Amino acid sequence: MESTRTRRAIERLLCAVGDPQDLLQDIRAGDDDYAQGQCIRIGVAVLSKLPSSLPHLEAAIRSLADRRLQPSQRLHVQAGTHWLQGEPVRAMQAYAGIVAQDPGDLLALRLALSCGYFIGDHAGAREIADGTLRQSRRPDPGHGYRLALTAFEHAELGDADHAESLARAALDLNPACPMAVHSMTHALIASGRSHRGAQWMREQRAQWTVRSRMRTHNAWHLAMFDLDMGRPESAVSILDGCLLPASDSSPIDACDAVALSWRLARAGIDVGHRWSRLSGAFGQRWQAGYWPYVDLHAAVAHGEAREPQRLQALESAIAACAAGNSFAGQRARRITLPTLGALDAWLAGDREGAVSRLAAIPGRLLEAGGSRAQLGAFAGPTR
Repeated sequence: MESTRTRRAIERLLCAVGDPQDLLQDIRAGDDDYAQGQCIRIGVAVLSKLPSSLPHLEAAIRSLADRRLQPSQRLHVQAGTHWLQGEPVRAMQAYAGIVAQDPGDLLALRLALSCGYFIGDHAGAREIADGTLRQSRRPDPGHGYRLALTAFEHAELGDADHAESLARAALDLNPACPMAVHSMTHALIASGRSHRGAQWMREQRAQWTVRSRMRTHNAWHLAMFDLDMGRPESAVSILDGCLLPASDSSPIDACDAVALSWRLARAGIDVGHRWSRLSGAFGQRWQAGYWPYVDLHAAVAHGEAREPQRLQALESAIAACAAGNSFAGQRARRITLPTLGALDAWLAGDREGAVSRLAAIPGRLLEAGGSRAQLGAFAGPTR
């Protein structure tokens, strides 16, 4: 049963403003909206894409084991269970099935697309997003969220003009939505307009520098635009003032800090002690083998920080993962290990060897997850 607090929690999750779980703290087992609140907690854990969230996910699923649930709630539990069991493809399919039955389930839509991001299936995510948007109209209170989510997927597949049109429509409905700002940013990236991107991010600063899980990532986009425009001093300021502090507690934010630092270093700018800080952040908070996208950034941090023991421990953990038949093991064999081989060559000074190794896996690299903008550093480390 949806209540005002669960509805508002979902709105926070969709817009990436505040913490959805702040609104769920007072929900008790006897409340009518308890099951819905737990489904949102399941969704928050899946959305985080962090192994540290798995115990919270398991607890939320267990709390609903003996309760009478609505059909859609049972499906949310099923999708969350797939994620807990290390089966993100099945989780995406399950969330997509919920959306097919009920296009108004915005929580399921957001999580289906999040799973697609995790596994690098933006084509599948775009198909899901387009399907729900075709059934949505402006009076629908969820229309703006659908526009923003669909815009991002079109940008990821290079359809810059359509992505920008969708993002602008989303911002017309809710200009204070960091997710919509982010979608517009990716449309500008897809069109190659770094100057306009930097200008846009500054014009929209009041909309994304709020309490938002997208704040650091949007700041990263501004820094990358500035670097493209020959303003490295601004990029360094963003790195030091925003990305590095966030990296101490978030491996996902640490990935953005690594990507920016690597670009700065290759532009001849001394990153210095920052590498040690980033290496330490991954060493304390990341479980190797869970997500290739993060594993690769952690490897760069350890290598550039001259931390061979951490790098070897990471590579050993990924090799152990690759020995298994799980989805994570298959990805480790197909993506992470070959890319780590290229990174090892790069860090050893073998630029030609690194380029040769990367040239053999360009399509597979996208399956590491993340966006094309975030994976750009690995696609061309010689630039």
